[in-house]
Amino acid sequence: MSIGMKGPVKPSERRRAPRIAVGFPVVVNWGRKQFKWLAREFSEYGILLNGSNKEMLGDDLKLELAMDPNDTPLTLDGVVAYTTETGVGIRFKNLSPENAFSLKHYVQKHGIGIKRK
Repeated sequence: MSIGMKGPVKPSERRRAPRIAVGFPVVVNWGRKQFKWLAREFSEYGILLNGSNKEMLGDDLKLELAMDPNDTPLTLDGVVAYTTETGVGIRFKNLSPENAFSLKHYVQKHGIGIKRK
């Protein structure tokens, strides 16, 4: 450890984009196991889920995000970037251009990067 380091960087300090508070359901498929958790925070690059499973750290997952109850859930790949006692932080990966657009549009629609008058 070099002089001046203050320990590990918190996940919130490594984010490429701010997250917005959300509350939509997410189905997480991890191998043969399935979890139904609630999304707490969301960005176009990742999501924080209200659930906990420290064994998932570093593992690939399939996610079904029900961002809008009137639309078909968005199916995405993700990798567990970190876990806490109350949450699982997932980074999206292998996004198709269509899914990347949908995520970015959702974030913009809910206030990030848009100044409303």
